[in-house]
This record gives sequence, C-alpha cells and structure tokens, in this order.
Amino acid sequence: MIAPGTRVQGSLFSEGGVHIGGEVEGDVIAKSYVIVTPGAVVHGKIEARDVYVGGTVHGDIWAIELELYGSAECNGEIEAIRITKDETNGV
Repeated sequence: MIAPGTRVQGSLFSEGGVHIGGEVEGDVIAKSYVIVTPGAVVHGKIEARDVYVGGTVHGDIWAIELELYGSAECNGEIEAIRITKDETNGV
C-alpha cells in the first residue's frame, strides 16, 4: 500500500497486488492486481492481470481486465482484453 500523501520514486514489482493511494514516479508491475485510488497518481506504465483506476495514470496500461471509475484519468495507451467503465468514484 502506497498511502495518500506518500511519494515513491522508482519502479514497483509485486508477486501479489499493489494498492496506490499516493504518488508513484516509475512503473508498477504486479502479477495479480494494481489499484489506483481517486486522488492517486502514477507516472509510468502499469502491468497486471487486473487493474482498477480511480485516480490518474500518465503512462501505458496493460491488463487482462481493466476497470475505470468515474474519476479515472488515463494518459497513455491501453491494452486490455476486457475494459469496463463504472461511473462511481470509488475503488
């Protein structure tokens, strides 16, 4: 968990999942899932089986399943097998 108010510089790699509530300047790669909560920012690519975005991503996203919430902002290329849009603001 990258808590709100926390800033990380460098890439993150996880055998499980990553929950981002703060800011990451670097790539985020996880085998399971990546959650970017409302107000969180990622400056880098995201790769995971499942990606849930309610915050901002400045970079490419690769996922099997991608869920975008009402507050999501994605600036980059998206490659996913399934994309869903949920108009609520929470992840």
